[in-house]
Amino acid sequence: MNTIFKISRRMLSISHRNCNVCCTKPDYGPLEVQRCVLLNGTGVVGAKVFGGQIAVCTVMFQAGSRYEVDDYLGATHFLRAASTASSCAFSGFTKMRYLAQHGASLICTSDRQSIAYTLRCPVTIFSQMKCFLQDTVLRCFFRQWEIDDLKPMIKDDLHRIHPLQRVIDLAQKACWAGPLSNSMFCEEARIQGMTGKLLNCYANWNYKSDHCSIASVGVPFEETVQLAESIEPCRVRPPQRPGVCSQPRGGFEYHDLGPGCDTWICVVVPGCGTNDITELMRHSIVAHACGTDNMQEGSHSMDVIPEYPLGVLSAGDLYTTFRAFNISYYETGVFGIVAKTRSCTAWDVAKAAAQFLSNVGDLDFSQIEVGKKRLKVSLAINDEDCIKLTEGLALQFINNVQIDSAKTAMKIVDSIPNQEIKDTAKKLGSKMDDLAVAVVGDLGSVPHDKELLCR
Repeated sequence: MNTIFKISRRMLSISHRNCNVCCTKPDYGPLEVQRCVLLNGTGVVGAKVFGGQIAVCTVMFQAGSRYEVDDYLGATHFLRAASTASSCAFSGFTKMRYLAQHGASLICTSDRQSIAYTLRCPVTIFSQMKCFLQDTVLRCFFRQWEIDDLKPMIKDDLHRIHPLQRVIDLAQKACWAGPLSNSMFCEEARIQGMTGKLLNCYANWNYKSDHCSIASVGVPFEETVQLAESIEPCRVRPPQRPGVCSQPRGGFEYHDLGPGCDTWICVVVPGCGTNDITELMRHSIVAHACGTDNMQEGSHSMDVIPEYPLGVLSAGDLYTTFRAFNISYYETGVFGIVAKTRSCTAWDVAKAAAQFLSNVGDLDFSQIEVGKKRLKVSLAINDEDCIKLTEGLALQFINNVQIDSAKTAMKIVDSIPNQEIKDTAKKLGSKMDDLAVAVVGDLGSVPHDKELLCR
């Protein structure tokens, strides 16, 4: 094979004349980030950290549940579970035993947009561990008997989904008409019909080089490029994959747990996509200004102090919590409020969540400033997790965004005027005609979506 300079175009995030300056430890974030694009469209990102002893590499494909159609509905749920199955070079048992013996791990995560395979191991053994990542991504051919063995586990997954995760998944299903309404989980009625042949066809159609990115932390950039070449040696871009846009539908979805159960309520409106990083930051600031977490947590589950102003809505009820969230995909997303409460207070809580969302434009500048600070803390914490860092770098490349570290993102946050953020909040509050609602728990204790909007 020819040298990588003949098959790739490098884009360095720093200039060569400044290399001597950058060799010292930075005040925050990676020491250096390098990027290149192979001729087949695969993006490669490598982050060099100062003194890091962990090597992490993520292979990400834009092949989430939004790309499932017809017989492939539920395929990504099986792909997550089948990441531990046998492949061409190694059986599932050999793969997991060898990784465990060397303190390494192989993780598969997915959402509606993407599916990512991440290898984490000590730096010194990455060269001998990367073959397991290659084998899992490229050479899993999904034997039918292994898929049949996975089906009881997939069915159990549907019963083990945390209600918070379920209600947010249902809220997105209620919000969209189109591919984004596809759940991250396989419906129970479709489990028995899933075959290894279907999974192979889905992977072959969606695991293409032009919507693949490979990111690493603590791995030499040249070795990351070689890994990318081994995953897809072709030097020609494949035909462009057709896409279908999703449209808001303002629906209502539910999962009834029976009378008297704890109830989760989620109200959402259409948000923004990741293709506009400034708009994404505005939505994230609004979410953090509303409150996304607890300011204090004690030794007991009730020893919590929620962030304000959403924390005020609980009115001192220890069993009621509210939080705002923003989820973005490439071209769109959802912004909403999720609440957990008891059955006896679910009606009032649902009303309060919908009313807060309709009036989110009333946030003042002091609350927006607090939201900026909360977001910057979240960005810094995210950079401390090597897996989230690599997945973030891979996702950035797919979306043509370059944010080398949390420090760069913090500068973007500080550069956004408060008035623009307030205008974004007002715009979100004006989308109540597209309000979507999801409920998990005691369905009879919660008002319908039309009743939520009654004045």
